[in-house]
Amino acid sequence: MSFMNHGTLGALLGVCVLTACSSTPEQAAERAQAQAVVSAEINARQGKAVGQICPRGSDGWRMLGDDAVLLEARGEWYMAELSGMCNPASAFAGLATRSGTGSSCLARGDKLLTGSPRSGEVCVITGLYDWDEAAEVAASTSTGVAND
Repeated sequence: MSFMNHGTLGALLGVCVLTACSSTPEQAAERAQAQAVVSAEINARQGKAVGQICPRGSDGWRMLGDDAVLLEARGEWYMAELSGMCNPASAFAGLATRSGTGSSCLARGDKLLTGSPRSGEVCVITGLYDWDEAAEVAASTSTGVAND
């Protein structure tokens, strides 16, 4: 049995990081524009912070960028800010949640799981907010600046 030395492991990690982060200028511009659209939507629709939400199993969810999801709880929508290593885009069938209290309600600090149970894609809910679906979102140009 052989082990890699730290230099080899560091070089391998560096190659992986550089490969994962490389993109064309067009891809970077598209990601920046998509993030600007999401940011405008969040700015317009995010309401006050809430302590907890209590979704039912049949309530829905939607992606909102890379670091947030919208969760439906009893007919109302809420935004959950996320931190960690999960990817809501990989949650094809649904999201799983893990409450620290063991209840069906979710609060700040509870976990959101995406992907397969073995993938280890877990995020922590860092904030819960009211979500106003009817709020107007400012139109933006390709530069990401709101129109007057």
